[in-house]
Amino acid sequence: MSANEASMPEISNNLAFNEEDYEEIWVVIMSTKGEYELSKNQARIVQEALARGERGAIVFNSFAIPIPYIAEFYRKSRFLKNTKQLPERATEAPYIPLSPEQMQKIREGIYKKLGKPMLKAK
Repeated sequence: MSANEASMPEISNNLAFNEEDYEEIWVVIMSTKGEYELSKNQARIVQEALARGERGAIVFNSFAIPIPYIAEFYRKSRFLKNTKQLPERATEAPYIPLSPEQMQKIREGIYKKLGKPMLKAK
């Protein structure tokens, strides 16, 4: 054991808190002056996209965050779960697009209602 290791305090595996016991509110401020409050899970999605260097947008059910226009991104507060209610926007899951099979069924239904034949894809 080196001198540095001996002087460092031992960290117990039985910490007084668990990361899963906490919720966070994150804020994204856009260069267009838009402001979005995000939950911890939504913030992780934004962080991963930023870390990968993506240049598109992150789409949630009722809003989208275009990555190139993010001016500020920071954690506003942290609290124990079930002690505070998150904003409605901060609790929605990311948007998951329909599968190609589902889209095909929707298109067929629309063409049937319009009384027109389906156009064949080239």
